[in-house]
Amino acid sequence: MKKIFLALGAITMLLTYSCKCDKGEQLEFLPENITAKGTLVIEGGGDRIAPILNKIIEKGGGPEKCKLLVIPFASQVEDTGERQAAEFRALGCENADFILCPKDSIDNPENLSKLDGVTAIFLSGGDQSRLKDFLNGTKFFDKMLQIYKDGGVIGGTSAGAAIQSRIMLTGRAANVGPDEESPTFNEIKSNWVETKEGFGFLDNIIIDQHFIARRRQVRLINVLLDNPGYRGIGIDEECAVVVNPDKTIEIVGTGCAMLFEPYKKGEDGSNAHSFKLTVLYPGDKYNI
Repeated sequence: MKKIFLALGAITMLLTYSCKCDKGEQLEFLPENITAKGTLVIEGGGDRIAPILNKIIEKGGGPEKCKLLVIPFASQVEDTGERQAAEFRALGCENADFILCPKDSIDNPENLSKLDGVTAIFLSGGDQSRLKDFLNGTKFFDKMLQIYKDGGVIGGTSAGAAIQSRIMLTGRAANVGPDEESPTFNEIKSNWVETKEGFGFLDNIIIDQHFIARRRQVRLINVLLDNPGYRGIGIDEECAVVVNPDKTIEIVGTGCAMLFEPYKKGEDGSNAHSFKLTVLYPGDKYNI
């Protein structure tokens, strides 16, 4: 609980500067048009705890019917897929497998067949840009997307969470070379945080992860200021936001999530950079 208070204190200082909102003021943001029949389980990182993994299994049809595939291409640790598939099997999902192959063979028939009958997908952590580059423009991704559209579940942790929004945080600062260390995002500056195009399961909501544990509130606020009209969800470790096809979200795990929603700008320019902040705890539900 202490780390939540510290994070909220930092946010209070930021929002007090620019957010002086009257009760009558309205929110205004781009709507989230969810047409898929499936479910997203977006985990903020940290340990992969049973309540979150069980939610993926449940949404995938339950232990007996769920057929799950771990996609570990964000990670550079070779046994990531094998270990994480074993975690799902230990929870009763016996039909849990993983894929491991070179990038240039991802669309081979043998690899595409890994997705046959799959009802749940889990995207491992690591580097979200690496995962995007691995799957971008492939038949494998198209088939994965169709599974979600038809009612399957896509879960992901850390990098596998960040990549689920269309505007994807890369974790780096803009205009920083590949061999340079990215700075700590501790001030408000325009176009400072690097973003790329993610998978777009969420079109107008931007995801950030490890949110409270790594004090990433300022980073997300920067991105929201650069992208007016978008909302942001910061998800802490051991916490997942479940996005249902009816456009409701629910929180599972042990951590919390923070939802930032912009207020409508007044004709006089008031509330130009104002956000409503909602802290969501396990068990909470919210209409998006």
